[in-house]
Amino acid sequence: MQIDELFELAYILIDKKQVTAKEMSARFGVSVRTIYRWVEALSASGIPVYAVQGRGGGIAISEKYALDKTVLTEEERLAIVSSVKALSKLSGSQKAALSANARAVEKISNLTSSEADWLEVDFAPWSPEGQGVRELFATLRDSILKKQQVEFDYFSSDGKKAGRVVHPWKLVYRGQAWYLLGWCTERKTERYFKLSRMLNVKKTVRPADITFKSIHSSDSQKTVEVNSEKKLIQIEARVSSKMAFYLLDTFACSKVEPNPDESINVTFSAPDESWLCGLLLSFGAELKIISPKEIKEKIIQMAKETFSQYE
Repeated sequence: MQIDELFELAYILIDKKQVTAKEMSARFGVSVRTIYRWVEALSASGIPVYAVQGRGGGIAISEKYALDKTVLTEEERLAIVSSVKALSKLSGSQKAALSANARAVEKISNLTSSEADWLEVDFAPWSPEGQGVRELFATLRDSILKKQQVEFDYFSSDGKKAGRVVHPWKLVYRGQAWYLLGWCTERKTERYFKLSRMLNVKKTVRPADITFKSIHSSDSQKTVEVNSEKKLIQIEARVSSKMAFYLLDTFACSKVEPNPDESINVTFSAPDESWLCGLLLSFGAELKIISPKEIKEKIIQMAKETFSQYE
């Protein structure tokens, strides 16, 4: 018998107080005899469940038995339910996964009497093509939990494509993007991989002579930053009011000062990467870099090269 099915039966009894073996048989897709074996198992483990004979009978749980409400406050139970519902968006689209997720949400929801639908989180992009992030998330989650290798094609920030084999450790959401943190077998060190740049991801069987690497307990106490090794540049710029929203969506600005002409002066930090000037140039005439000088010069040069393509 499955432990999670026993837990689910216990939660149902706590919520409904009494059910019939027939309806539980239909719910779990097992025989009535199996349901009664589960009841015996729950009883043997110390949960006060029992059978009620006659008309209106069934399987019941003691009225005095419930999850100890002194263990978690109502706010804490609500926080758990909200978190579970938020992460349920990343469970994959397979029917089995959705069914298991729905049962988990139902079981956890029984812990609280408060409204738990105040928050909805969906990390998938708006475009229909981006919905595959759920499938990818589910694949990587399973690989992490089962300590399986994953291999994939990866596009690095320098525009190169290469195959990678990684021992995945954890999924990290930071700066409006998902990353996979794991041990890269090619570089022989830990690396972050942006999920949007990973293609053809598949789980692979780990060779018997390779030990699955994990984060040492001493390292796990440290806060690992995705861009901790990246040099940051402080940029001062003037952006038009109609494009200010996009700049604020893209960068966390430390200073935002409106001007009389409705333009806005901003200050923000950005990683010193090859894509930075191209991104800033995409604002066109709606953005003017004030400093640093080297960024201004790079953008001017890129603009001239772009213009020459159309002469």
